[in-house]
Amino acid sequence: MLPGVLKWLLAVCVCISVSDSNPALATPLELFIDADFSKSPASSTSIELGIRTALEEVNYRLGGQTVTIVQKDHRTNVKRSYRHMQEMKASETALLMFGGMHSPPYLTHKNFMNENGLLTLLPWSAAGPITRAGRGRDNWIFRLSVDDFKSGSFLVDAAVTQGRCQSVALLLMDTGWGHANRNTLEAALAVLDRRPDGVEFFPTAIGEAAAGTLVDELAQSDPDCVIMLADWRNGALLANALAEQMPGVKLFSHWGIMGGAFSQTVSNDTRMSLSLSVLQTCGLQQERAKNSVLRAALRQALPEARGLADVPAPTGFVHGYDLTRILIAAAEQAAQSADWQGTISAKRRALKTALENLRTPVPGILKEYTSPFSPYDVTLPDSHEALGERDLCLARFGADGRLEDPR
Repeated sequence: MLPGVLKWLLAVCVCISVSDSNPALATPLELFIDADFSKSPASSTSIELGIRTALEEVNYRLGGQTVTIVQKDHRTNVKRSYRHMQEMKASETALLMFGGMHSPPYLTHKNFMNENGLLTLLPWSAAGPITRAGRGRDNWIFRLSVDDFKSGSFLVDAAVTQGRCQSVALLLMDTGWGHANRNTLEAALAVLDRRPDGVEFFPTAIGEAAAGTLVDELAQSDPDCVIMLADWRNGALLANALAEQMPGVKLFSHWGIMGGAFSQTVSNDTRMSLSLSVLQTCGLQQERAKNSVLRAALRQALPEARGLADVPAPTGFVHGYDLTRILIAAAEQAAQSADWQGTISAKRRALKTALENLRTPVPGILKEYTSPFSPYDVTLPDSHEALGERDLCLARFGADGRLEDPR
């Protein structure tokens, strides 16, 4: 059994034994992880590892109450994710829900989540509209991840300045995530008085032949660079087709390809021929800077790891860890309120209020978080965003398929 998996099982056993030994804490509060543990397990297990590593530091306690992790596998199915939200609404013990890498469940059901006070923390899902509620609406969704309202300008700037591309085409998944990003990418190009040299959408499941046809269409405009938003399976098929059919084109990819076995499916020669760069937050740069929080977290999570790149989908680990550290600090603050001793709805409200008014700086892997969130208002659209554009970086794959800091 992998040491990391063994640590998780031990942590669960400790959590159960603590609750059993104290009748006052006999029923732990539940933290749902609504994610795809079946088709994109790398991202989901990495997020869970980050969450558990932070919780181990406080013996699985939030505000003096024992908590336990509950996996909720939505298998990329929006309806299944909605059932998990309904379970949370009906539960007297489910405190909050962590999301996974996919945006569509929260794009589709964010009104239901906000109207029912379902506290949700997102360590990966990147679609910009998720954390923005309508005027006069409450907002229960918080994110520590890439915000695609900012990643569009970052990727366009990288293509134009680092890639020195005169023409940029877009290759996007035909989902709410892909269409929302088309708007931000085209807006970023417009600032530079440019338009995309070709836009192609692809369905959520394509084959090798379909990938080839899509790339043939894209090749008609002969772009220097392609910006791609894809999951790892479709992204691998498209990357292989781009290298074969559009030699010399440079590929800038959103991080969706990091959810699975992309680097095992796309050879190093292919990755090199595409000059493939991948959007990330700056965890690898923090490792280069010998960040002490990162070193301690890795030692706790995976003692055998040589570095952050040894963690599958390392961004999930970094964001899951940092977001849970913020949660722990917020729970300590919430525990000082009378609501923390009340119903599960009252606890959620107390925790939301604490997250929006955090008084104590929280040391994390990416940075120290000082007031990472604030009360939401439509005039302050980034109120529930812990990261900004300055927290974005690019990474490259090494010959062994591990992500590397390109600097």
